[in-house]
Parts: sequence; C-alpha cells; structure tokens
Amino acid sequence: LMQGAAPEGVGSTTTLEGEAVASAYTRVSHYGWTVAVGVPKTAIGAAAFQGVAIYGWGLAASLLASIGAAWLLSARIARTFRSLQQGTAALGAGADAHIAPSRVKEFALMGQAIEAAAAQRAAHEAERSRLLASLEEALAASHEASRTKDEFLAMLGHELRNPLSPIVASLDLMDLRGERSSERERTIMRRQVQHLKRLVDDLLDVSRIATGKMQFELQPLNLADLVRHAATVRPGMTVELAAPESLWVNGDDSRLAQVVNNLMSNAERFGNGVVRVGLSASEGWARLEVADSGIGMPPELLARVFEPFYQAPQQLARSTGGLGLGLAIVRKIVELHGGRIRAHSDGPGCGSRFVVELPLAAQAAPAPAAVQTAPAQRQSILVVDDNADAAATTALLLEQLGHEVRVAHTAAAALAECMRCRPALAILDIGLPDMDGYALAAAIRRGGNDTRLVALTGYGQQADLGRASAAGFDLHLTKPATLDDLRRALSGAAVTDAATT
Repeated sequence: LMQGAAPEGVGSTTTLEGEAVASAYTRVSHYGWTVAVGVPKTAIGAAAFQGVAIYGWGLAASLLASIGAAWLLSARIARTFRSLQQGTAALGAGADAHIAPSRVKEFALMGQAIEAAAAQRAAHEAERSRLLASLEEALAASHEASRTKDEFLAMLGHELRNPLSPIVASLDLMDLRGERSSERERTIMRRQVQHLKRLVDDLLDVSRIATGKMQFELQPLNLADLVRHAATVRPGMTVELAAPESLWVNGDDSRLAQVVNNLMSNAERFGNGVVRVGLSASEGWARLEVADSGIGMPPELLARVFEPFYQAPQQLARSTGGLGLGLAIVRKIVELHGGRIRAHSDGPGCGSRFVVELPLAAQAAPAPAAVQTAPAQRQSILVVDDNADAAATTALLLEQLGHEVRVAHTAAAALAECMRCRPALAILDIGLPDMDGYALAAAIRRGGNDTRLVALTGYGQQADLGRASAAGFDLHLTKPATLDDLRRALSGAAVTDAATT
C-alpha cells in the first residue's frame, strides 16, 4: 500500500494473522516516519450500521416534528380563515362580524378591515332605519295633510257656494220680473258670480285630479255642435269659427265643454278680442285649434304653461286674474279622454295657439224625438235651508214661477211641515244645524212620504252625489242653482242628471 510515492493512502490489507482490515497511512516527511492504522472490517460494519440507524431515527424524528409543527400552523391558519369567512358572511347578511385575533399580521389587518366594514355597515343601517322612519312619518303626515286639504277644499267649495246661491237666485228673480232699470248691473253681477263659481270649480277639479277622483261619462257626442254652442254664448268676444257639420268623439259632454270654454276664456283674457277656432279631422283624430293674436308667450312660459298654479309674472293690478289652474285642468281632461294638447307661440306679442287632438269615434245613433210635455202645474214646495237669504230668494223665485212655497230653517221644522202638508217637492240643504240633509231625507222616507226630494247644497263632489242617491234623494243640485236647475227639479229629472260639478 505504501510503495507508491503518495504521502497518504487508504486501502484493504491483511494482518499477519490473516484478518482483513481497513488500513490508512500518512508520512511524516520531516522525521522520515510513516504512521499506519488498521481497523478490522467487522468493527467498521457494526459502527456504520449504528451510525446509519442513529441518522435515520434522527431524520424520522425531525420529519415528524416538522409534520406536527406544520399541522399546528395549518390548523391555526385554517381557524383564522374560517373566522374571516364567518365574519365576511355575517357582514353580507347584515349581522355583527367578530373575527378571532391572529398573530399573522396580514390576517390581523384583514380581520380589522372586516370588523371596520361591519361597524360602518351597522352605522349606515341605523341611519337608513332612521331615515326610513322619518320618511314613513313624513308620508303619513303627507297623507293626513292631503286628506285635510281635500276636506278643506270641499268645505271651501261649500262655504263659497252658499253665499252665491241667494245672489244667483236674486238675479234670476229680477230677470223674471223684467226689471229693465238694473239690467246692465245684473249682467255685470252674473258675469262676476260665474267667474267666482269657475274659480271654486277649478280648485275642486285640481283636487279631484290629484286624488284620481275625476270621473267621466263617456258617450258619442258631436264635437262640432259643442264647439259651435261654446262660440255663440260668449258676448263681447269675436269668434271666427271654421268647423264641419259633425265630428264625433267619445267623451263626457260637460268636461269637453269645460275644455273648450277654458281655452276660449284663456284666449279672451290674453288676446285682443278676436279668437280663431278651427275644428277638423285628420288620420283618426279630431283636431281642435284655438288661437289668438294677443300677448303671446316667451319660451320659458310656454314650457310650463300646463303646470298647476303657474302663471306668468303679472303687475300688482293682476288684470288677467285667475288661479293658474285652467290649462292644467284642460290638459288632464284631454289626457283622460285619450287625447293630447300642445301650446304654440312665436314669442311675446305674437299670439298663442292651443291644439287639442281627440280620437275620432263612430257617429251615434239618432236620439229619439223629444216627448212634448205639458207645462208644469202649480205645486206645493218646501224649501229647507238654514241660510235665511238663500231660503228666501229660492222661495221667491219658485213663487214667481207660480208655485206654493213654504220655508223651514231646521230639520225638525221640515219634518213637521212634511207630516202636516205633504208637499209635492222638498228642496233640502245638506248642512242643517240639527240634522244633516241625508238623515232628514231618510227620515222623510221612513215616514211613508212620497214627496220628491231634491238636494240643494254647496257639496258637489262625486261622492256627495252618491250619498244623495243612497239617502233617497231624487235629484242633486250644486249651489248656486240656476233657474234652469230649478226647472229641472220641477220637471222630475233623475239624480244622475244633476251633477253640475
């Protein structure tokens, strides 16, 4: 082994006894010595096996320790993830989010962010609940205010119509007496009374529109006849009318007459005394055009002309007057008839033009010939009204027509008169001090009295008409009743014929 020149070496050798050993040598050059060491191979095998075994056990122990540490760490991470998952789910469900603490910085920051988001959501939810409660309170207050407003408008209509009733009756009475000396004054008074009545009706109409209570009785009608009639009953205004003989639409006669009259009144107020009215048919539509050459409208007014209560700026004198409701009511009536309306103007001083279009309808069957009736005979009539002026003027007007009239100011007095003289006709106010007119009518009917009952009242909404019919009234008249209304009451018209609102 040492014959070579290498200073060191390892190899297998055999002792003198013949035992195999593993030998190693090294030379010490300074002194010329060589050191050799031999280890029996059997000893080396046992030691090597022991070393490998120790190494293997150590490796296995390290692996198990690593697995255990990894399991513990992964379990902790999994718990943190589950906590984050539960917190996120709670945040989405709107519940409180609680995140378990973690030593991992990123997990801790994520948990804090989720808890902050949950706190912010809870704050927003509380604010939303507060706003929702406030909104519900405001909505309830709005409904109450709307109900109060409707009641107020109904009462306003009643209270304003009550004093108009004796004024109109007095004017009719003077007309019947033929008092020529005051004819001009009566004309002025009647025109102003009609203006005031129209203002009251406009207020009630806009309330009905807002609450969806405006009702119509649609039937085929000749729009051309309606327009011609409206054009011929406007004294002091020149109307240039171009219309065919007939043009049929489905509509409510009184409401479409209101549309035409409102447009013509608007043209009269803002025009120069001349109104051009045209009626034609085109592509399945009836087209009504009302134009004037008056003050016209700027673009900003033209864009808002159909808004309720909106009016152009006026001087303190308010020479044009009105409440700014007429055109808003016209638009709603037209739309409820399935039609449309437009306004046109080239600017201030260039006049205005309103175009209404309504669907055409088939011509109605000819109405049966009117049956000629004999003039009304003298009747015994009872007038019941707690307003002394209204009762007195209505009684005088009926007496002027040739009837025998008695007056009562309370329900008790009216019942006594009905039992005593059984009048052929009783005209009852509704707002009596001791018993309302509906209860009075029911009491008269329970007494077996066949007296014809007519309600004459300032309450003129559709519901009032229904209550009058249910209470046993034969006719419902809204104050102020005209001479024609009273004649209709004497003639025996049905209760649904008298809705003057």
